[in-house]
Amino acid sequence: MFLISRGLVIPKGKSLLRLQQPLIKGIIQSHPIIQSASMAISLVRQPLGIRRKTLEIRRWNSSIVDVKKKRSSPPPSIEVQKLSNEVSKSNGMKDIKRLFKLAKPEAKYILLALLFIVISSSVSMTIPTIIGKLLDLAKADNDDEDGDNNAKKEKLMIFGLTKPQFYTALGGLFLAGAIANASRIVILKVTGERLVARLRTRTMKAALYQDASFLDTNRVGDLISRLSSDASIVAKAVTQNVSDGSRAVIQGFVGFGMMSFISWKLTCVMMIMVPPLGVMALVYGRKIRTLSRQLQASVGGLTKVAEEQLNATRTIQAYGGEALEIHRYATEVRKVFDVGLKEAVTSGLFFGSTGLVGNIAMISLLLVGTSMIQYGTLTVGDLSSFMMYAVYTGSSLFGLSGFYSELMKGAGAATRVFELNDRKPLIKPTIGYDPKSLLGKSIEFQNVSFAYPTRPTHSILNNLSISIQPGEHVCIVGPSGSGKSTVSSLLLRYYDVSTGSIKIDGQNIKEFNLRKYRRLLGVVQQEPMLFNGTILDNILYAVLSKETLTANSPDVKRALEQANCTKFLKNFPEGVNTLVGPRGTQLSGGQKQRIALARAFLLHPALLILDEATSALDSQSEEIVAKNLSERVELGLTTISIAHRLSTIKHSTRVIVLDKSGSVVETGPFEELVDYSRSELNMLLSQQHKKGEEEMEIISESVTESNDSTTSVTN
Repeated sequence: MFLISRGLVIPKGKSLLRLQQPLIKGIIQSHPIIQSASMAISLVRQPLGIRRKTLEIRRWNSSIVDVKKKRSSPPPSIEVQKLSNEVSKSNGMKDIKRLFKLAKPEAKYILLALLFIVISSSVSMTIPTIIGKLLDLAKADNDDEDGDNNAKKEKLMIFGLTKPQFYTALGGLFLAGAIANASRIVILKVTGERLVARLRTRTMKAALYQDASFLDTNRVGDLISRLSSDASIVAKAVTQNVSDGSRAVIQGFVGFGMMSFISWKLTCVMMIMVPPLGVMALVYGRKIRTLSRQLQASVGGLTKVAEEQLNATRTIQAYGGEALEIHRYATEVRKVFDVGLKEAVTSGLFFGSTGLVGNIAMISLLLVGTSMIQYGTLTVGDLSSFMMYAVYTGSSLFGLSGFYSELMKGAGAATRVFELNDRKPLIKPTIGYDPKSLLGKSIEFQNVSFAYPTRPTHSILNNLSISIQPGEHVCIVGPSGSGKSTVSSLLLRYYDVSTGSIKIDGQNIKEFNLRKYRRLLGVVQQEPMLFNGTILDNILYAVLSKETLTANSPDVKRALEQANCTKFLKNFPEGVNTLVGPRGTQLSGGQKQRIALARAFLLHPALLILDEATSALDSQSEEIVAKNLSERVELGLTTISIAHRLSTIKHSTRVIVLDKSGSVVETGPFEELVDYSRSELNMLLSQQHKKGEEEMEIISESVTESNDSTTSVTN
């Protein structure tokens, strides 16, 4: 046995029970199970007296039978909307239209980029004509070396310019093309990043405004994938891909026009490759869209597994599950690889086939073109220019095929992003009126039944009716699975009730503006969520105007004192500026709960919901928090506690006991319920008492063995 006090280990061994009995006794007596047992026994043994006469215990033993009968027909379930990872069969053109509609705010920048594309492409398309002209001039010089000087001088002119003038103009033309190309790249990069930022922000907003049922049924990793990789693919499809497609269109039309101008016969030969390329591009585009959607879904599954494993690293290491998790991750990687392999094979077959068709077309052009040169109907320069324009035109056809396939990839990714953006939350957070204040208002659950959307046939609550008066501290207790935490979730309106209603001062909470309503509530959960920042950052998260509060603000100091945070903060060199780590991993469970309590106290809520909020606190800290909480209750704060520990239950003004069917079986003041030996609360406490007796027997046996061994050593 080891005993740790103030970070130091007190001498270990069984003799510790005998040597440090006062300290051990204090720990044992403060243990919630032992405490529950001792208090329950002491209260039951008290004389009943007048208190039994005024006992106000409302029991529903007869109604339990009715409830169980009604459970055969579960309450209507809330619709679950789960994002699909299967390939959508929706119209691809509809998604493509939405793709371009997304880029509407950047339309002027995209048009400017297209203008620069026209300039740079026009410069590029002059090169074949220039090269053809130079080749013809060079051949003419060789053929007419004995001509007169004037004829030679005219032949030295290129497009009416001398060689120095021509090459100077050509250099300026190429410089203009380079500037236009650079401007196009910069504009499209910036436009793409702006589009990605807006799309990610919009998608995150859609995710954060969803109701709890949506988050219950959709994997976090998949949502992250939609926010990151899918958004990037969509942005690329309407910026860089549009640029490449526009360049291909310009090159294709100009190249076709110049080829027709040079030789319509060779152009007809060139057109032989267009129909098979068009058919292959259409088939390839549809296939690649399907594979793109599958790939993004697989990446979403991989991200989900990675996120889950990295968050649970300590648990994995504690159970030695590294090999198992690596195999699990490798399985997801294999799924991504398999889809990527299909995409690679499909792309290879497409580009290999189109390349073969293009090469056959080029051979055909050379055969026909050389024969035309022999017959004098075509010059060497014209054939050279035609072949270069044919290359440009063929490249444009490949570019258009790539443009279509990338557009289909973007459509596949856009379907996943749009699916999240289009999903309307079942509980709308901004509709309704502002309740302004909950002070002095009663809370009433009227015949509430509820089943979680993921388990619609399993009812958690059945005809639950509870009335809570203003300024009352109510503690909800019951066995595991009785729906205690569900009550708080429904009150926070994470879910809507299946049947019945929840009213505050006679008004159904469905009529409230949810965001403003929740701002009036303080919530502390058993596993509080802390953000990766300082302790002060996490406490100030409760208030909107953070810039007006500092660590020295009276409200912040008061909240820290009431949550009993000042004691452990003194041990931190940085105080409230101490970093808590991701999800608060640098703090103990009790420290995290106290920070969450301080955050709730700083909000000055009219209604405070504590879901096992002090379960990780030691008895001394819990007493301090309970005392401070009682002072707030006296000032009108309505508090709902969900607890198992007797030390928490005894501080409430009224106890509500739920059974496993999710119905109220008993309610009344704590002292009166415990005073009645056959109360449901006493039955719960007796179960804890049995556990306490078992632990006491183990401790007693250990003490006896320790004493016997010490006596033997002395003898």
